[in-house]
Amino acid sequence: VYSQNFVIVEKDFETLRNITETLAIDFPDSALVYANKLATIAKSSNSKQLVAISLSAMAKVKYKLSKMDEAIADNQKSFEINSELKNQGEIAKNYYVFGSIMYYKGNYVESVKYYLKSLYLAVDLKLYSLQISNYIGLSIVSEAQKKIDESLNYLSNALEIEQKQPNELQKAEIYTQLGACYSLMNNISESEKYFELAYKIYKNGNKDFSQAYVLVKLSNLYYEKEPIRAIEIQLKAQKIIDTIAPDCLTSAYNIVYLGESLFDLAKNDSLIKEIKNNKIPANKEQLLTLAEEYLKRGLLIVIKNVDGVLSAYSIISDIQAYRGDYKNAYLNYQSKFNYNDSLFSQKNKNAIAKLESEKEILQLVVANKQKATLNKILFGGAALLLIIGFLGYRNFKSRQKIQHQKIAELEKDKQLLAIDAMLKGQEEERSRIAKDLHDGLGGMLSGTKLSFMNMKENLVLTPDNAKLFDKSLSMLDNTIGDLRKVAHNLMPEALVKYGLVEALRDFCDTVQSSTNIKIVYQSFGDSRKLSSTAEVFIYRILQELVNNAVKHADAKQIIVQLTTYSNKIAITVEDDGKGFDTSAITNKKGDGLDNIKYRVQYLNGTIDTVASPGNGTSVNIELVA
Repeated sequence: VYSQNFVIVEKDFETLRNITETLAIDFPDSALVYANKLATIAKSSNSKQLVAISLSAMAKVKYKLSKMDEAIADNQKSFEINSELKNQGEIAKNYYVFGSIMYYKGNYVESVKYYLKSLYLAVDLKLYSLQISNYIGLSIVSEAQKKIDESLNYLSNALEIEQKQPNELQKAEIYTQLGACYSLMNNISESEKYFELAYKIYKNGNKDFSQAYVLVKLSNLYYEKEPIRAIEIQLKAQKIIDTIAPDCLTSAYNIVYLGESLFDLAKNDSLIKEIKNNKIPANKEQLLTLAEEYLKRGLLIVIKNVDGVLSAYSIISDIQAYRGDYKNAYLNYQSKFNYNDSLFSQKNKNAIAKLESEKEILQLVVANKQKATLNKILFGGAALLLIIGFLGYRNFKSRQKIQHQKIAELEKDKQLLAIDAMLKGQEEERSRIAKDLHDGLGGMLSGTKLSFMNMKENLVLTPDNAKLFDKSLSMLDNTIGDLRKVAHNLMPEALVKYGLVEALRDFCDTVQSSTNIKIVYQSFGDSRKLSSTAEVFIYRILQELVNNAVKHADAKQIIVQLTTYSNKIAITVEDDGKGFDTSAITNKKGDGLDNIKYRVQYLNGTIDTVASPGNGTSVNIELVA
């Protein structure tokens, strides 16, 4: 009976969750009410699974309310519970929320990282809707970085998945993002096409806010070349908003935007003559009046929003000044400052009270100044002696500290020189051995093979002996191939010819083909030339980390990321393997780990390893190079 009741509760709970997350898109304030209901039900159920789901839903709502720190905290708690329960589907959703939050915070590298984690899990679990959401998220990040071709490629993948499991609303999201991408490319016809397709889907699905959003995006296409058409679309968007939530902030921003557009139109006499829509006044004075009405209406809605209030007051003042109503223009301009000042009035009162109190104290001090002269002199003399003693002691300690710092710096420099000599010696020895193997032993083996081939042509062999002879030649071929691999690993030819980024790509492809482990290699950031020593050291670090994951992690997938900034390099190697207890290897010695530490130390870097049994491993390194 308990099991049956739990299934019923869980089913209703999932329905309530879907309502909450759907409302969060357009009505986050309303969604918060449902999210709190979810939390109450989850708490009373004593089910960790339901608690994790309620926290995930709450995180999405707080993300839409721009409460990012609270959203991160709730999503992290949800992720920890889901990890404990090994609920991969919910973990994938947690990763998606993290990706969205990181994008909002402007951390594009972390955003891509979380979206990809969510995407890979969604692919394994065949969660088509989540796959589409992640591709759209990746497209938005790429668009923000002006990587339009990459953004369009992600959207192409999203459309392919949508065809496997049709979802009209997600298709509209894809179309909206396509419209935004083509808008950035100044391809107005394609942008217009996709915005209109998205609008049609949202209209058929009664998604009012989404309709209005697409219309506002569409109006931006015509703002400069066809301002009248832009205003017509803005009015259409506002009509939709007025039917559902006329006093929401979205409405206020569109209204203020519309008021500003009408004001710009009123200042252009030639455009006023082209007005044919009876909803737009074809008269300068009427346009100015309507613009002012919209701005005042927006002002009433955003009265609690400082930026919106100040913006509306400024534009209203500009309109009144344009009409020659300088008195009211000045009053509204002054209102802007009065409103701003009122926000701090209480602070000002407190400050004045404090100053008055300090003034009274000062008066008392002055009144008793003559009576306390002798005491002050005595006290001043004692204080002076204490100060001189303190300064002398501090000077002594400061010199002592500087000496210790100089000694520590000298020791560090000496250590770095030793590490430099050791590592460069290793690389020079590797290069020498690689050259000797390739040019010396490799050449001899190739010559031996050629000699045997010529010998075979001059010998008469029985079929069995001929078979043995061919087998020996095959073994010789394998030996030559293995020798070339050893020489390549000692000093990669691609690193010398093509540089670090392509050498790492070649290395990852080679490891993937030889191990059947999926390796995702990504490079981000600036394209700049590093010193040969830095490139070799970074290559060796990543080579060692990937080899460790292949040998010890029992992983199915490894993610390798290289991010180049103007003055530093970030390296990330993650796997979905069995993980390990980081405390167990704190004092563990090994040539591979030591070499990584030496190279990181040489490049003034830091290492951060995140791992736990059963949850894979993530190694993050920052280098100054």
